[in-house]
Amino acid sequence: MTHYVLGLVRRARNPPPRTETEAEELQERHLAHLRQLREAGELITTGPVEESGELRGLLIFRTDRVARARQLMEVDPLVAGGYLVLELYTWFAPAGLTLSGGPTAAPSLTFESD
Repeated sequence: MTHYVLGLVRRARNPPPRTETEAEELQERHLAHLRQLREAGELITTGPVEESGELRGLLIFRTDRVARARQLMEVDPLVAGGYLVLELYTWFAPAGLTLSGGPTAAPSLTFESD
């Protein structure tokens, strides 16, 4: 077992106004930031929730330090812009957590021994 950081992404209570065009651009930049973190090995997985409530998505970071995960996300355009709020928790789970799957397969979380 080892520690990771679990992030819950929530909608900000009073986000700044934005146009539809600005919202689309921010979303594209947000997704690009998450892809960059995944490619750099900092983020194991992330995804939105389907329900349209306050909770918008979750993240699992490949670090055991909440401060590191916060640092990685404070430059995210939707977090930095005040549109999303991030809650971070240290999460104890099996070592070797990875994401498997590909373009034709539904991704699934797996645990591999280190």
